[in-house]
Amino acid sequence: MVANKPKMTRPSMYQFKLGNFTITNILEGFIHREDMHPFAGTNVSAEEMEDAVKDYRLPYPKLEHNFVPSLVDTGDKLIAFDPGFGEKAHGPTTGWFNGLLSEGGYTLEDVDAVVVTHCHPDHIGNLLADGKPTFPNAEIVFGRVEFDYWRKGDNIPDFRPPTLAMFREVCEPMAEHARFIEPGDNIVNGVTAVNAFGHSAGHMAYHIESNGQELMIMSDTVAHYAISIPNPEWHFSMDDDPETAAVSRRRVLSQIADNKMAAIGFHMPFPSVGYIERREDGFIWIPASYQMNLD
Repeated sequence: MVANKPKMTRPSMYQFKLGNFTITNILEGFIHREDMHPFAGTNVSAEEMEDAVKDYRLPYPKLEHNFVPSLVDTGDKLIAFDPGFGEKAHGPTTGWFNGLLSEGGYTLEDVDAVVVTHCHPDHIGNLLADGKPTFPNAEIVFGRVEFDYWRKGDNIPDFRPPTLAMFREVCEPMAEHARFIEPGDNIVNGVTAVNAFGHSAGHMAYHIESNGQELMIMSDTVAHYAISIPNPEWHFSMDDDPETAAVSRRRVLSQIADNKMAAIGFHMPFPSVGYIERREDGFIWIPASYQMNLD
């Protein structure tokens, strides 16, 4: 007989090499939902969605929504992408990034740049802690289109006033010392912004290349591996501009598939790295297995 009930654990960190770079994915947390429809697809019926996920053995309508920031260590610079909720955590199952960072061999002070792919709460909440920068030595990098959209604050979706409030609390005070970029700009050599507008007005993905190896940090270009990737035209309920997001999703997925590069998705099942392959009129997600562990 087991004297004490085992603690349920799950992997929370994954590191691998991409050329000369080290990539670290950290499970910032997760939430469980029971509204796969319409959460993951607003322009299709519940029956269509249930049918789409049955081959994945998913318990419709339940889903787990992961939050997975990434670190790119170039050897010279440590870049954090979308470090999560921080003190804005949604309960005990989110807000883990800062506490896990040391397991990867890093500290908050080590981070040289924080790249904000877009200004939604799960991507900006951790920029401040107790009113001070969470990453004291880091340059904060925003997309110019994204930052200007939220600073203007016009024509936001009906469900986004809380996002605008958090932007004004967390992001606007950083404007004077932040760096603003456009698609095609480099954060450093080998880290390039990619237009993935639609999920938010200026949402961006990032193309990573080192020593001939390529990776796309998709951020929220896709919301669910079994829904958004096979069906890029299905609208995610959290997309601020669903039509533009669908166009960007197909373009980015095509780029990843056609160039045989790896991909990371912020909301993909942890460890959130894999590959995209074309399949009929859509795509499929192939999770990485041991490829990343080999020399």
